[in-house]
Amino acid sequence: MNGKVYICHHIDTEGPLYESIEELFKRVNFITGIDLEPTKENIARLQNREIEISEELWKELKLIVDPHTINFLGEWQQIDTILDHIMSPSYRDELVDSEGKGWLYNWHVMDHVGFAGANPRRRDLGYLKIFEYYQNKIKETNSERDEIHWHFHPISFTKDAHIPATSYENSMYELHQIISRRLIEKEWFPIVNRAGFHTVRFDSSHFLEQWIPFDPSNQAVKEEFQPKLQRDLTNGRFGDWRGAPYDWSIYQPDHRDWRKAGAMNRYVARVLNMSSRHRNITHDELVTAFKKARNGENVYVGITNHDWRDMKKEIDDFRTLLAPVVEEFSDVTFLFSESKRAFQEILFSPQEIGQNAIRMDSKLEGRHLVVSIENGKTFGPQPYLAIKTKDGEYYHDNFDYMDHSSQKFNYTFDDYTIPLNNIEKIGVASNDKFGNQVVHVISI
Repeated sequence: MNGKVYICHHIDTEGPLYESIEELFKRVNFITGIDLEPTKENIARLQNREIEISEELWKELKLIVDPHTINFLGEWQQIDTILDHIMSPSYRDELVDSEGKGWLYNWHVMDHVGFAGANPRRRDLGYLKIFEYYQNKIKETNSERDEIHWHFHPISFTKDAHIPATSYENSMYELHQIISRRLIEKEWFPIVNRAGFHTVRFDSSHFLEQWIPFDPSNQAVKEEFQPKLQRDLTNGRFGDWRGAPYDWSIYQPDHRDWRKAGAMNRYVARVLNMSSRHRNITHDELVTAFKKARNGENVYVGITNHDWRDMKKEIDDFRTLLAPVVEEFSDVTFLFSESKRAFQEILFSPQEIGQNAIRMDSKLEGRHLVVSIENGKTFGPQPYLAIKTKDGEYYHDNFDYMDHSSQKFNYTFDDYTIPLNNIEKIGVASNDKFGNQVVHVISI
């Protein structure tokens, strides 16, 4: 029997992004060494190749100055216009899958928080701002098949909002603030990760291992397709996936190297870019996936882009790639899929998912919060605990084990933590390895 191809569209959902012409020419100079005055006329010169440049360098430059690549959506109104179109039923159904269903989106929403420096890209700063915008947009457009998932950009040393960083370890306060607020205020807990800047490192790998079972972040490509002249991407600077599988296989990573198969619990899938200047989805990549399915494997095909670009053009370009492959492999079932569903159907049987589904009891016994896992197992070593005080402060803390063998946990509210009479709400959440989730929010 043939397998199925699950096409999962992941969107790094970050809200508006502005870029000045000076920033564009700064990037051109850094990556290619070309130094020109930042003017619209010089943009046209670069785009039309009206400068002396080698063929090899031109291949890189034309991606950097492509009109689509440099067209950022800097205001919510611009994004809203695009969303109204691509989230409409008529647009989703322009190309339907083997089940007769249209396009759907995995919105990997981040909060721009923890920044205290410059914000020249005019990001929309604040907790839950982007989350609530997309939550409302999904409801407004009746997009019940879409899901909101996890995305995070670590904070740089300068704390400038436009400077990328890769360290979860240096951003632990912001991480737990975001998760705690979403858990308590929205009863939402992350289950699918998309790595910020396509980047996993040792600290983020082990953070994910505690909480999040599904991780479509792998951007490995064959060596000959690795960027060669783009100096901002050399030596794995952003998205070091050298040596990871590039055959669309899902793997569990190694403790010492997230790119290698090993004994960690989470599952990593491959996701390629749409209309970017590196690691793009291609016709040949799709053919590879459909061939694997024809040989009997279920295949996860991830594609990704950003909400601050013209997503309609990027989806249309992908559909143009996909349509002839679907026709060539007409015997292969393909599905536009939500990410969790794809992981579950590729990795587990319905019986495994149902019989092992995590169930949890959370209750206060005096000043003690007692949490018991009544069926299944937590994905990591413990459930996630979030606390909101009557002063509007949010905290995360660890549990104490009461009984390791039966997965029973305890947390004590007292002068060494926070007295119970100062608490407004408590949030407890856990995933299991099968993609089941339980969330409890207790109001005091």
